[in-house]
Amino acid sequence: MGGAQYQIECLIESLLPSNRYDISYVARRVAADFQPQGYRIVAIGRTSAVPRLGYLMDAVALSRALRKLQPDVIYQRVACGYTGVVAHYARHHNARLIWHVSSDTDVQPENLRAGSNAVRRWLEKRSIEYGIRHARHIVAQTERQAQLLERNYGRRADAVIRNFHPQPTETIDKSGPISVLWVANLKPLKQPEVFVRLAAQLRDLKDARFIMVGAAPRYGSSQWSDAVTQSIRATPNLDYLGERSQSDVNELLARAHVFVNTSEYEGFPNTFVQAWMREVPVVSLHIDPDGVLDREGVGIHAGSEERLFAAVRMLVTDPVRRAQYAARARQHAMLQHSIQNARLLSQLIDSASVVGR
Repeated sequence: MGGAQYQIECLIESLLPSNRYDISYVARRVAADFQPQGYRIVAIGRTSAVPRLGYLMDAVALSRALRKLQPDVIYQRVACGYTGVVAHYARHHNARLIWHVSSDTDVQPENLRAGSNAVRRWLEKRSIEYGIRHARHIVAQTERQAQLLERNYGRRADAVIRNFHPQPTETIDKSGPISVLWVANLKPLKQPEVFVRLAAQLRDLKDARFIMVGAAPRYGSSQWSDAVTQSIRATPNLDYLGERSQSDVNELLARAHVFVNTSEYEGFPNTFVQAWMREVPVVSLHIDPDGVLDREGVGIHAGSEERLFAAVRMLVTDPVRRAQYAARARQHAMLQHSIQNARLLSQLIDSASVVGR
């Protein structure tokens, strides 16, 4: 799953103990053997592949599912065609939509990633903007997202709620060989090729291993994916572990020493919080939500590949400074990103359900 889906899972787990909610999770990709505990999953769509013209093509199936469920409150995350569909349903069926921003680009009018299907991009963005206009409540992950929402769409966020995670259960052990970890699905937005170049550039650090975790490109090969796969295989100090579960990733982080992010843009990466909670400083090429890395001293915002390489080299070779970053990272995550943040969302859900009645 992606970061937004993991946050939804954390939210559901925080809501279940109260026994005050009848929860249905409507989704397109559903594992056939997964058995939810305490809530139901409603699958829509015939295949796991994204429709050629985008998720708006699921409008009939999604609307049918909502009419059957008759929800009081709809919580939707990940800006896409579904955002507009659920906003339309909520407007016409006395439901309340809480839309949660999951990326800075969600609230930027002209920043959809370029691609071959302009019609799909146009449909998706128009649907997102309809949802922004008509959602009853909008939640941002960061102050920057709240600012972009107001600047570009004239709406004020009802709340800024930082991503939340349960406390680590793994044994944190940094006594093993130095490991530098990268976690993301292999796609152009995440720029895995930068991490491969990092490993190659630092191959003189004989005691350090560079580890990549993430799903390979899902839909066939391309010149880009073939080149990335070949470069990974050709880099001797780099281990590619493929797709792993959240628990596997957390175990790797519990033993890791540096976490690297090379994405072009994101919202607030869950992996930052996962790393911080397990005493791993973050070195990020571009992403620095609300300037937290430098401000709180929990990592390094590089801004260029050259500075990324230098920052990772420094953390690998200077255990004292690495330990200082690691201690601040854990303290910050425990204070600012605990599962207690989910209570803020549950309060918003409660208030929306009361208004709905």
